[in-house]
Amino acid sequence: MLDKKIKFFFIFEGIITLFLAIDFILFSPSQGILEIFAKYKFLAWIVIGKLILVIVNIYVLFNAYFRAKEKLIFPIQKITKILQNFALGNFERTIHYSWSNEVGDLSNAVNRIGKRFRQLTEEYSFLKENFYQLLDCIEEGVLFLYGNTKIFFLNKKATELLGMPLEKITGKSLLSVIRNYEIIKKTEEALKDGKIRELNLSYFIKEGTYKILIIPVKENLKIINCVILIKDLTYVKNMEKVKTELIANISHELKTPITSIKGFIETLLDGAFKDEEITLRFLNIIDFEIGRLYRLIVDLINLSEIESGHLKIKKEKLKLEEVFEEINLIFKKRFEEKNLEFSYKSSISELISDRDKLMQILINLVDNAIKYTPEGGKIWIESEGQNKEVTIKVCDTGIGIPEEHIGRIFERFYRVDKARSRESGGSGLGLAIVKHLAGALGAEIKVESRLNQGTKFIITFKS
Repeated sequence: MLDKKIKFFFIFEGIITLFLAIDFILFSPSQGILEIFAKYKFLAWIVIGKLILVIVNIYVLFNAYFRAKEKLIFPIQKITKILQNFALGNFERTIHYSWSNEVGDLSNAVNRIGKRFRQLTEEYSFLKENFYQLLDCIEEGVLFLYGNTKIFFLNKKATELLGMPLEKITGKSLLSVIRNYEIIKKTEEALKDGKIRELNLSYFIKEGTYKILIIPVKENLKIINCVILIKDLTYVKNMEKVKTELIANISHELKTPITSIKGFIETLLDGAFKDEEITLRFLNIIDFEIGRLYRLIVDLINLSEIESGHLKIKKEKLKLEEVFEEINLIFKKRFEEKNLEFSYKSSISELISDRDKLMQILINLVDNAIKYTPEGGKIWIESEGQNKEVTIKVCDTGIGIPEEHIGRIFERFYRVDKARSRESGGSGLGLAIVKHLAGALGAEIKVESRLNQGTKFIITFKS
């Protein structure tokens, strides 16, 4: 409506101005206007009046143009610029325009659109951020594909599995990131027929056990892209293997002494009990085997308690020399039986830790040192502190550990010399318990050893 009024006004003013200009031009000097003015003086006033009308109309025309420019053209240009900003994703700017006409209505409508888009953008950003955070919490690797199998987005786990940073993967083709023919082929098939594909791989970037799910995404029955889920089952499979081996080891460790006890009891019941010497020897063997069973069960209970996270740690200030002296008293008889020299020294007097757990660690290590140190050998404990660290070392001059076994000695039921370990009544769980106890106390343990020269267990407590 406003546009039509302005057009009509300009046309009307233009016609009047044109007629006045033509009328004025007709009285040109070529027609002897000066003579006419001299003869008819009243005509001069008519011409002057028409000239004034022409000037007034020109003024009105230009004034109307500039007012229209201010009230219509400028606002339209401003609205156009705002809409261009909207197209670029900038919804912050608004139009300040107070006319109560069509331009004002348009300005208000544009402002409302901008406000709504701002709200939608904020909601989208919030949902997007939370969605990405949620995906990063998922244990499976997630890849979103679009177009011709290009990677649109992937979560943190996927970057870990692929071994590449996010910026080097996003926007790349699947083939350039995952060089696995089976995955590429199954992805293409899924995009064609819209059916979920499943793959089990023993290698994905590195060796392991992986399950791949390729899920097509549809919109209005049309396949638009797909999602790839990568499940790393390596740890689960390893745990299942460890569990199977543990059950097998426990069964074997229980079976051996029980079979031995059962055999000797049957022999005694068959009449051997009549011979006192044989009976006494058999009873001593049965007692030894029952001791093995008891230690095995106690160690299994301790290990289960430690691994379950139910172990209670009670830290206190310990005087290390008192702890080492207590170890000396516990093993004094065994030191004397094997003619072993025991000593301890400490350059640091105190340690904040759990006394019972520390004693259990040292008892296990010293017990092992006694078992594998020949008569006349040496066993010693030393401790030192520096840079907020306290180190306790349990050393011996024993038979040592072959280099190929050092990496596995903290495994459950792992024995360097199986026959000798069983003869000594060991459960095969001592060092596994030591490692877990050290971890519970916030310490690290490592071993240094040379064959036939001795072994050194180093426990480092970090404050």
